[in-house]
Amino acid sequence: MKKYAIYIEYLNFFSVFNAFKLINKLKNENHLVEFTIFYIDCETFFESFFLYILKFAFAKVEKLSFELKDIIDSNGELVRLRMNRFDLFRVQKSIINGFTFKALKHDSWNQDRILPYLYKGIMDGGINDDWSITRSIFLIEVFNFHNLRNDYKYSFFITKDKAWKEVLNSEANKYNIDLLFHQKYFHFGKSNLVNLVLKYSKFFGFIQNFKYKRYKRDSLISINKLLLEGRGDYTLANDGYHTDFFWLMNSSFKKENLAYLIATAEEKEKLSLEGIYCIDGYVDIKEIKEQGYKKASIHKINGVGLEFKLIESILNKYSSKRDYWRSIFVSHNIKVFLTWYKYSNNHIAITDAINSIGGISVVWQMAFDGFETIESSIYSDISFIFSNFSHLVDRKIGSNSKYEIITGYPKDYAASLLKKEASTLREKFEANGVKKIVFVIDENSLDDHRWHTGHSYQRENYSYILEEVLRNPWLGVVFKPKQAKNLRKRLGPTNVLLLEAEATGRCFVYEDSNRHTTSAPPILAGLSADVCIHSHLSGGTAALECVLEGIPTLLIDREGCPYSKLYELPRDKVIFKNWPEAINAIMKYFKNSKSVKGFGDWSSIINDLDPFRDGLAAYRIGDFLYWLMEGFSKGLSKESVMKDAALKYSEKWGSDKVIINN
Repeated sequence: MKKYAIYIEYLNFFSVFNAFKLINKLKNENHLVEFTIFYIDCETFFESFFLYILKFAFAKVEKLSFELKDIIDSNGELVRLRMNRFDLFRVQKSIINGFTFKALKHDSWNQDRILPYLYKGIMDGGINDDWSITRSIFLIEVFNFHNLRNDYKYSFFITKDKAWKEVLNSEANKYNIDLLFHQKYFHFGKSNLVNLVLKYSKFFGFIQNFKYKRYKRDSLISINKLLLEGRGDYTLANDGYHTDFFWLMNSSFKKENLAYLIATAEEKEKLSLEGIYCIDGYVDIKEIKEQGYKKASIHKINGVGLEFKLIESILNKYSSKRDYWRSIFVSHNIKVFLTWYKYSNNHIAITDAINSIGGISVVWQMAFDGFETIESSIYSDISFIFSNFSHLVDRKIGSNSKYEIITGYPKDYAASLLKKEASTLREKFEANGVKKIVFVIDENSLDDHRWHTGHSYQRENYSYILEEVLRNPWLGVVFKPKQAKNLRKRLGPTNVLLLEAEATGRCFVYEDSNRHTTSAPPILAGLSADVCIHSHLSGGTAALECVLEGIPTLLIDREGCPYSKLYELPRDKVIFKNWPEAINAIMKYFKNSKSVKGFGDWSSIINDLDPFRDGLAAYRIGDFLYWLMEGFSKGLSKESVMKDAALKYSEKWGSDKVIINN
C-alpha cells in the first residue's frame, strides 16, 4: 500500500477542494493508497468544518507539529540559518536567470540601482510571512524533514498561487514533493490596493503624511544637514548607554549639521530641546516630483500574471519611495543620509534619491556578521565596516559601496564610561557573598516556535545558570536581554526561578528599554563579570563587545551554526554545544583559572574582527562624516567630497583601511 502525505499550507475552501480532487485522482489510479493530510494553519472558526470535509474523503487529518529549532540538516546546521546563508542565494539566482524574469526585464531597469532593488525585493519577507518565497522554501524543508522521519515516499504540497512557480517546483521536486497551486478567484485585495497606492508618488506621499501631520515641523533653514535614521536610542548623554548619537558625541562633527528622523512626539520634544533639527517624514505633496530618472517599465507577456504584478509592485514601490525621500532631502537641505538598516531594499531607493540631488548615502555596520546572509547586502555610496573580514563577507553577498571604510567596532568607546557603574554592581554582589560573576547575553524569542527558535532556548539561558547560582552562595549572575520589554512573560515558569535568585541579591537583570532594545549595552554587564556567555553563536556582536575588553567570553551553539567565522575558535574552551557543557567548564575554571589554558580567549581571530581595538571607532566615524559635511560647505561635488574624505582617512589611519570599489 502506498502512503501519501498531503501538506496544506492554509485550510480554506480552495485548498480543501484541491485536496479532495487529488485524493480522488490517486484513488482512481490505485485503490491501495493511504492518505494523511497535514495542515499548517486555519482560521479557528472554519477549522472543524474543513476537517469534516477532508475526513469524508477517507483521509486522516492533523495539524503538522514542528519546531524550527529541530529542523537541522546532516551537517548539523539549522536549516533556517542555512537558507539565509546559502539556499536563498541559489533560489534568487534561479529566479533572476530564469525565463520569466528575463522576459519581463526592461532596459529601463539598468539605470541607477533599480536592479539591486529588484533582486532584494523579490526575496523580501521572512518565514512567518505566508506570501514570501522564504516561507515556501522553509516549508518544503520542513515537509522533507517530516517525510524522512515518517517514511513518506510520496507527498504533495498544496499552497495558494504564487509567483516563480517553476523555481518553487524545482526546489520541491528535489525532495520528491509535488507542488499544487490553487487559484485565488477573488483576486482584488490588499496587495492590489497597495500596488495602486505605490503607483502614484503623490498618493503615496499623501498616505505617508497621515502618520506625521499631527507634529509641528521646524521652520526650514539653509545649513547643510546630515539626516540620521536611528534606532530610537535618542539620548544625548555620553554615558556609554545605547545612543544613536555615539559618533556625534565622540568626534568633531557639528550638531548644527545634524537632522534626526523621529518616530514619536516625545522624541521630537526632547531632541529639539537639545538643539537637534527634527524631521518627522511629513512632505509637501506639491513638492513631490517624478524626475531625475526614467520611470521603470516592464514587459507584459502571457502566462506570467503573478510575476508581472510582483515586479510591477516592487518597481512602483521604488519610484514612490525615491520620489518621497527626494522631496524630504530637498525640503530640509539634506546632503548626507546615514542609516544602520541594511536588511531590506529601502536603503537602495533612498540612496538613489539622495544621489539624484548630488548627496551621499552612508550605511554603518551595527552588528557582527560571522557569515553571509541574503538580507544583509548593502548598496550605498559609503559603508562603515568593522574589518577586512566584514568587507569579504559583503563582497560575497554582492554588496556595492563605492567606499568601504574600516573603523573597528563602533561602540568600543563605551567601556571607559561604564567601569564605575559596573564596579558598583559588583560591589553590591560582593556584599552578598559573591566571589565570581557570570554575565549571560540572550536573544529575543517569539511565541510561535514554528517560525522562531522559540521560548525554550531563552528559558534555558536563564534556568541552568540560575540553578547554579541558587546552589552556590559564592556565585552571581547578570543578565542583559536583547529585548527586555516582555522578558518576564516569555520566561514563563522560569521567571519564578529568576525572582528567587534576585531575592538573594546575587542576580540582576538590565530591563530598561528604548524603541527596539534594552538601553544598557552588553559591555556594562560584562565589565562586572568574570566570564561572559553568549548563548547564540549565530550572532556575536554583544560577545565581541566583551572580548574587546579582554573578558573571557564563551559561545553556546545549540542551534547549529558551523559556518560562522567564530567556529575558528577552540571547541571546549570558547565554543560549547549546550549549557551543561559550558557550566561544567566555567565551574572548573573558577576553581582553578590556570587549569583551562585559553579559556574564553579569542586572540586567534580578534584582529580579523577589529584591527584597531583602541576605543576610537566612534571618533573615526564622526570625523569622516564631518569631512563630508565640510566638503559640501565648500561647494564641492559629491565625488570630490567622498574622495577628499577618503584621502584624509587613509592618511590618518592607513591606506589599507579604505577600500575603493568600482
